[in-house]
Amino acid sequence: MEYKKFKCSAIHNLIITKVNTEQKINEGIYIPTKILNMADMYNGQEVIITRIGAGPWKNRIKTFIVENTENNEVEVRGSLAHFLREGDLTCLIAECYISETDFKDYENDDYAIFDLGFDPKTNKNNTVATLDLQYRSHKEKNVAFFSDVYNYQVEKRKNLLKCFIKSLVIGLKINSTHPDCLQGSAELPRSVMEAAKLDEYKSVSVYNSTQGGVADTYSVPMPEGVVMTTGAMASFANIGETVNVAGYVLSESPVKLNVAFTDGEKVCE
Repeated sequence: MEYKKFKCSAIHNLIITKVNTEQKINEGIYIPTKILNMADMYNGQEVIITRIGAGPWKNRIKTFIVENTENNEVEVRGSLAHFLREGDLTCLIAECYISETDFKDYENDDYAIFDLGFDPKTNKNNTVATLDLQYRSHKEKNVAFFSDVYNYQVEKRKNLLKCFIKSLVIGLKINSTHPDCLQGSAELPRSVMEAAKLDEYKSVSVYNSTQGGVADTYSVPMPEGVVMTTGAMASFANIGETVNVAGYVLSESPVKLNVAFTDGEKVCE
C-alpha cells in the first residue's frame, strides 16, 4: 500500500515564552495541553518548527513535542535554544502519512488539515487563537473548538499514521571522529543503544546541544566508551560537543518513550 506524506496540522504565530537549557530532558519544544488539543497535535509528535523572519539557512529545524501539563509556557530546550529566543514568532508543522483511501476522503472534502493561528500583531502569551479547517475545495474559517465539525475531524484523523519519538539518548559527548564519508553515521556504545531501545542501523536524529542544529543519520553500535561521528556527521558534531540522539516510529498514537541518560559515555540512570 502506498502512503502520501501530507500536512496534518499547523500552528501559526506561536510565541516562544521560555528558553531552558538546564532541565533533565534537555531537548524538544514544550507546548501547553490546551494548544495541542486545539491543533490536534500530540505529545511526542515530530514537528518542523520555523522561526519567522529568519534567513534561508536558519529558518527551520525538526524537533519533537513534549506536552506541557504544568503551565502555559511554550518552552524550547537543547539544540532549539541556539535557534530560538524568548519572544520569537514561530510556525509549527506536523505531518502524517495517508493511504489512498484517506486521500480520496480529502478529495471529497471529508478530511481537513488543521490550521491553528494566533494574530501576529496582538499575540503576547498564546491565549487567543482561531482554527481554520482546510479542505481540498475550500477553507472553513473560525471553527468552534470542540464543536461537532471539530470533533468529527479529530475522530476522522485519529487513525492516520504520524511520526512519534520512541527513543531518546541524553547527554552524549563526542570523543572520536573520522572523516570517511562512506561511513557517515552516529556510532554509539552498544549499552547506550540498548538502554534507549535503538536498533543497529536505525535512522536517528542527532541534536547538537552545544552548537544547535539537527542532522539525520543512522546508529551503529560501538565498544563501551566510544562516542563517534563519521563522514559528514563529523563536521556536524565534533569532538567535545554534546548531542542528544532520537529515534522515531510511525504510529497512530503516541508511544512509550525510552530515555537513556548518560554521563557523556555511559548510561548513568
